[in-house]
Amino acid sequence: MPCLSRNDIERIAARVIDQYKRTCLPERRLCYAVDLLELAHMLGLKVVFRHLSDDGTVLGMTSPDEVCVTIFDDNMEEMMFFLDGKTILIEKKLNEHPSSIGRRNFTIAHECAHQLIYRMFPDVYGTSCRLFCDYRRNAKPRKQIEDWEEWQADALAASLLLPVDAIKDAMFICGLGEKMKVLSRKYSENNFIRFCDMANLLGASRSALSFRMEQLGLLERNELIAEARARRGVA
Repeated sequence: MPCLSRNDIERIAARVIDQYKRTCLPERRLCYAVDLLELAHMLGLKVVFRHLSDDGTVLGMTSPDEVCVTIFDDNMEEMMFFLDGKTILIEKKLNEHPSSIGRRNFTIAHECAHQLIYRMFPDVYGTSCRLFCDYRRNAKPRKQIEDWEEWQADALAASLLLPVDAIKDAMFICGLGEKMKVLSRKYSENNFIRFCDMANLLGASRSALSFRMEQLGLLERNELIAEARARRGVA
């Protein structure tokens, strides 16, 4: 497995996003959000929405090689689907509800990231590689990374979905300035509302955007998860 640093990943994403801006964006724009369907098309990938599991745990699936995988029809009966090495499968329910747009976009970005890494290191990956990704995540951040392949895909997905310049432009438009000191519904409700508007503008979930802003040094303190746990009564 290739060992990519965060700087390596940012450089890969920057090249892809530069191509995306030249190919898909008008010259005059106030800000932009990455359209993941357009990005996948630019990369020569086809996105197909199907039911990927009977319990909703599998949200995305792809492969660098030709392989048949098991999916489900609308009656939740098993069926076979042929992955041709250039197709991304996304859970169909993510495309049916507006509240799932952030998760849908990140899932597409994650599978695009896998394909990009496959292409960069073709000798490393083959039909023995993992074909699907289970996106159920604990709210609690992991102290130790257990799956570096998935970490790399997640990190590259965040960089593709939320480029630095897109976030900074959106912060300016939404009235958040150059840096947020704290993200809190309880202590800074106005800024929280502006942050939510920014997440909608960028087509990202609140958690994905807040983590990305923390990583880029654009958010000093993130109370999003702690406050959500408090509302649920979770220790």
